[in-house]
Amino acid sequence: MPIKIREAKTKKEIREYIKFAWKIYRRNPELNKYWVPPLIADYEKTLDTSRYPLWEHAERACFTAWKEGEMVGTITATVNYRHNETHHDKVGFWGFFECMNDKEVATALFDAAKAWLSAKGLNAMRGPISPSMNDQLGMLAKGYDSPPVFLMTYNPPYYHDLCKHYGFEVVQELVAFIVDQTTIDYPRLKRLADSLTQRYKVKLRKVRLKQWQDEAKILFKLYNAAWEKNWGFVPFTEKSFMQLAADLKQIADEDLLYILENEKGEPIGCSISLPDVNVALKHVNGNPFTPLGLIKFLWYSRKIKTIRTIIMGVLPEYRNRGLDSIFHAATIENGLRKGFNTAELSWVLKSNSQMMKLGEAIGAKPYKEYLIYEKPI
Repeated sequence: MPIKIREAKTKKEIREYIKFAWKIYRRNPELNKYWVPPLIADYEKTLDTSRYPLWEHAERACFTAWKEGEMVGTITATVNYRHNETHHDKVGFWGFFECMNDKEVATALFDAAKAWLSAKGLNAMRGPISPSMNDQLGMLAKGYDSPPVFLMTYNPPYYHDLCKHYGFEVVQELVAFIVDQTTIDYPRLKRLADSLTQRYKVKLRKVRLKQWQDEAKILFKLYNAAWEKNWGFVPFTEKSFMQLAADLKQIADEDLLYILENEKGEPIGCSISLPDVNVALKHVNGNPFTPLGLIKFLWYSRKIKTIRTIIMGVLPEYRNRGLDSIFHAATIENGLRKGFNTAELSWVLKSNSQMMKLGEAIGAKPYKEYLIYEKPI
């Protein structure tokens, strides 16, 4: 039977598009053991071109593949005009890729994304990026024996075979580090942090949740300035960042959020760690907003022992001074005090030798790897 490609446009079609993932993971006991169902409402918001700020400077098309009357795959093609302006290229993106283990189906999906991106004047397709570099990205390639932490991805191993069969090549490798109280020399780290604080006359303070709007604007400026030179980085618009900040505030813990200031009281760096709410989301089947879903979410939230450090960095003029140690020491001290015993640091470019060495220097170990693929159009 030939593969038919349809574009999902209506709210009903988009919801069916999102729900397709359940067919991939629920039917496979080994995958289902670790997979965390996405929040349906969150994905709906992300793909809603009238609600998600990304679409003010980007376009997307959501495609579904059908075989013998059954949906067998999904993919989203995206053109991000701010990316192309920033990097002076013509790269398009694909993401939200889910597919049966069928090369014919995968080829039809990739062809659909390719044709759509080509019509937009782009000359390369890169992914999985769902839907931007500031969202979820990368295809898990190592570390299948544990669940993904909050906002990280999980996928069947055979997805790489589907990508390679289509002619994709790896363009970037990402690493997630893990650290726990048994692998870190906290007293040594604390001495180093105290020494650096005195040497450079800096001050660490917590982000004030009661003044979240003002604090988020500071974080917005720091993030765009500190990550400006990172591979593939596209600066947040203030609207996009403030919406992200509003979403993250719902799970944020003030004891895990920091801003570093210089001797003049000017912000020069920040660190954001969040409880791994995937531990609880694993049990609500994509919807914590039902009475039973909320009860399960609250119950399993008590079992969260892991945090994820998603942002940590300083302004370019303050790099190479080891100031990250100040963030690490404070996060570990407060994390342990609050009952967290493990942290994931993600993600780090594998090609960034300095960051890789810094991760290992504090006792963290690489334990998951993700690939980003690219192919000329």
